[in-house]
Amino acid sequence: MSKVIIGIHGLGNKPPKNLLKEWWLQSINEGLQKLTTANHHFDFELVYWADIFNKEPLLPVESNVKNSEFQKEKYVPEVTTLPEESPGFRKKAVEYLEKYYEKIIVDEVMSLEHPSLTNFFIHYNMRELEAYYSHEDYYYQGEKKLIKEVLIARLTDVLKKHGHNQILLVAHSMGSMISHDALIDNPQITLDSLVTIGSPLGHKYVTSKLESSDKNNSDGRLKVPENIRKSWFNLSDPEDKVALVPTLSDIYAANSSGIKVSDIQVKNTYINGGDRNPHKSYGYLRTIEFARIVNEFLQPEKRKFLSVIKNFFR
Repeated sequence: MSKVIIGIHGLGNKPPKNLLKEWWLQSINEGLQKLTTANHHFDFELVYWADIFNKEPLLPVESNVKNSEFQKEKYVPEVTTLPEESPGFRKKAVEYLEKYYEKIIVDEVMSLEHPSLTNFFIHYNMRELEAYYSHEDYYYQGEKKLIKEVLIARLTDVLKKHGHNQILLVAHSMGSMISHDALIDNPQITLDSLVTIGSPLGHKYVTSKLESSDKNNSDGRLKVPENIRKSWFNLSDPEDKVALVPTLSDIYAANSSGIKVSDIQVKNTYINGGDRNPHKSYGYLRTIEFARIVNEFLQPEKRKFLSVIKNFFR
């Protein structure tokens, strides 16, 4: 049985599909090179859905920052910078407030404590998320469907195509919501493992939208989809304002096979033009923690078995 890594991106407009796929691959390989200098060859497919909401993709060659197709955050290799001198207390306090202000505000707005404010914020900042949960009709391939159905179908078609393979599904940001719903709606699909990066799946706004039929645990928690056979890893950076609830294991109980969520805190070092974005997919994909997950998945089963035996006799 062959192995394949399938990725699905998050919200917001993106560069053309082939370029985004190339940048994801470069990021993954950059992380793997931290483990070994050997070349890694693996099958990779990217589920692309930015074209549903945007007439034109972002253009890396566009130089006018006012153009709607201007690509601000391109893939750039990771760089190591020298540590700055330790600032004084006042400067530290100001930097802390600047660093966490936006996350605190977003957390409060998305808490559902003030529903009208939450809906207002989503309407003006997350149009894809608003459309995903709306009941407006959308014509796709000649059929009238909901946006949610269209996005789930994009992913489902790729998963079904690789149904004979072992699958590692990597879902960034809103892509993790689409992945969760696709697995719930299609119990016949199976995954080896799921990796969510920068995921909003733990936030009240999102969990409140999930089908009540999924809440079948005595403690009221959601459940890890039955389709996941081996593992669900959830990677988050403490400064990522989208991954507001980093411990999904507190919200999703184990499935009937005992598969639980493994929450892993990472440092997303993506920086472009001097600005750091701890939510960027490229930064998550090249972390050493993600590289270990991918490396373990790609190992031949025989080598995995020998590794288990070796560890047993230590």
